[in-house]
Amino acid sequence: MGTSADDMTPLERLGASRRHFLALAGAGAGATVLAACAGGGGGGGTEEGGSVAGDGEVTDENPLGVDGSLPLQAVIFDGGYGTKYAEDAGDTYMEKYPEAKVTVSSTVNIQPDLQPQFAAGTPPDVFDNSGAQKLSINGLVGQLSDLGDLLAAPMVDVEGTVEENLLPGVTSPGMFDGTFLGMNYVYTVFALWYSASEFEEKGWSVPQTWDELMTMGESVKGEGRYLFSYGGQNASNYYQEMALSMAAKLGGAEVLTAIDALEEGAFEQDAVVQAYDAMAEAVEAGFFEPGGAGIKHTAAQTNWVQGTSVFYPSGSWIESEQADVTPEGYEMTGAPVPSLPDSTLSHEAFHGTAAEQYFVPSGGENPAGGAEFLRLMLSKEQAQNFAKLTKAPSVVKDTVPDDGFGSTALASVNAMIKAAGDNTFTYNFSDWYGLGDASNSNWTSFLKGDIDAATLRKQEQAMIDAVRKDESITKFEAGS
Repeated sequence: MGTSADDMTPLERLGASRRHFLALAGAGAGATVLAACAGGGGGGGTEEGGSVAGDGEVTDENPLGVDGSLPLQAVIFDGGYGTKYAEDAGDTYMEKYPEAKVTVSSTVNIQPDLQPQFAAGTPPDVFDNSGAQKLSINGLVGQLSDLGDLLAAPMVDVEGTVEENLLPGVTSPGMFDGTFLGMNYVYTVFALWYSASEFEEKGWSVPQTWDELMTMGESVKGEGRYLFSYGGQNASNYYQEMALSMAAKLGGAEVLTAIDALEEGAFEQDAVVQAYDAMAEAVEAGFFEPGGAGIKHTAAQTNWVQGTSVFYPSGSWIESEQADVTPEGYEMTGAPVPSLPDSTLSHEAFHGTAAEQYFVPSGGENPAGGAEFLRLMLSKEQAQNFAKLTKAPSVVKDTVPDDGFGSTALASVNAMIKAAGDNTFTYNFSDWYGLGDASNSNWTSFLKGDIDAATLRKQEQAMIDAVRKDESITKFEAGS
């Protein structure tokens, strides 16, 4: 979107994290990574990837074979989620392995701090690759452990394996050609956000169909307000996300798979055409707050929570991001985007994905301990504590109470997750190929009314066509 790291939206930061991970395939690295990850090994400091299984005695209590006498070093990104949840996991690790010396350190400078350690062959045993200065995974080819044994390990405090207790789709961002390298910890739900207190006061119902939303648009327009605000400098493509979610609900998740696969005519699929035409209807009706092209997403979101507009599409980080300017009693709440007529997926279906990615370097002194640290962090108890601390759901299912620990936003996200079940979807093309700038420019022009929906689709198709035709760009497998 042409912004500095400090100006990146949460959606951009999430995308940047995933792009850095997927860069493993770049520069001809794909075969190298696969060869490294295919190698076995007991995780005892090998620099060629391999399993995280350690040399300690494997028991029901120690399924990863951790050597409890080895030290453990964990490095956590000190960002919006804080570090206490990871420090708690470190404390639990020391209780379980009292001989181990555990160090949980934090930084906002992951790359500057960790790159020298990797270069010296002394990386940490587990680290949180987040923030504006995260490590580019291009430089870590062959140095990340296969975390498949972590997924297959039993949960610490409930029945079933770790994988069986994760929300749907959580492992996808961490997979590379069938090898699981990155354990994401935070679950992001994309929704249409509004003030539940205002809706209750005015006797409104949240629109479930596009026609109902347009009817509400006329009503609020009569009050001198707008349905939507947007930040055209860096976040117009929040409305791309909304439109593509509507398209996926109309035509099924395969609509998004075709775009991820860079197919010719992907943006001319009937479901996409209908979704983009619906957005054009809202633009033409004057339902978008004027002046959005010249402001950032935070300004648009401030206008929204202060009453200029009624709805805002975003991820579940929105409550935390707007905490300082949201009026008391606003009761920020999320709902699925409205459905178009004859939608294939239920109204409850939504766009969900995992973020905040953890890696276990195979060259660390204690890879098995690094994986065990994550297994402890993925316990029901630890995951519940994370949600309570941060007002954000972890990737572990059934860990948020109905009241969301007093957060209406978290409670609504929890309700959406329960209602959708496995009925979720995601897409990756913008993140994989760095198309955020182009998408934002296209959508800003569209929301201003400078181009119509057909032109917008043509421009977006041209984006993915250019990627498909560029032989220097590594392509990723869609739908994996």
